[in-house]
Amino acid sequence: MTTPDAAAHAETLDGRERLLAAARAEIAETGLAHLSLRSIARRAEVSHAAPTYHFGDRAGLLTAVAAEGFTALAVALDHASAEAGGPSLRVLGRTYVAFGLAEPALFDLMFRSGELHADDPALRAAQADSLALLSRTAPDAGAKVPGDIVSPLTLVSWAFAHGLVALTRDGALQALAQNADTGQLVDHLIDVLDQALSGTPTPPSTPAR
Repeated sequence: MTTPDAAAHAETLDGRERLLAAARAEIAETGLAHLSLRSIARRAEVSHAAPTYHFGDRAGLLTAVAAEGFTALAVALDHASAEAGGPSLRVLGRTYVAFGLAEPALFDLMFRSGELHADDPALRAAQADSLALLSRTAPDAGAKVPGDIVSPLTLVSWAFAHGLVALTRDGALQALAQNADTGQLVDHLIDVLDQALSGTPTPPSTPAR
C-alpha cells in the first residue's frame, strides 16, 4: 500500500523528471536564447512555480540538464570502450565526436558555463566522470596541468575531439575536405592524433574521395 508521503515523494520526482525532459526538448527545438521557465513548465504540464521549486532558477534547471548530458556522455564512452575490449584514444575520440554531432543542442549547453551554475557539485562530478576514461588512457596519465585538473595530453585530446565536433557542425571541415567523406576524415584525424600521442602505428587508410 502506498502511503500519502510516498505518493507525494513519487509525484515530486516525476515532476522533476518531466521538467528535465521538457527542458531538453525545448532546448533542441528553440535553443537557449528564447528558453523560459514558463515554456518548459507548459511543456511538462506542471505549474509555473514548479521549475523554481525543483531547481531554484533558470540556471539551476539548465545545470541539471547539462549534468545529465555529461552523464550520458560518460555512459556512451564506457559502453564504446567495453565493446572495443578496453578504452583507447581512437574509440573515445570517435565516440565523443559522435555524441556531439548527435546531440548538438545538449552538447552546446554542456559547455555554456555562463548559462550554468559552474560550481554545482553534481555538474562538476558529471564532468569529471566524462573525462575519467580519457584521463586514464592518455600517455601522460600521471602528470597534471596547473590546478591539478587532468594531464596535459588529456586536455589536448579533449580539445582536439571537441574541435572536430565544432568544425564538423559549422561545415568548416567539409569545406576543407572537398570531396572527402567527412566521417572518414574525422576518423582518420583521430587515428593520426592517437599515433602521435601514443606512438602506435596509424592504420594505412586515407579519407575516401
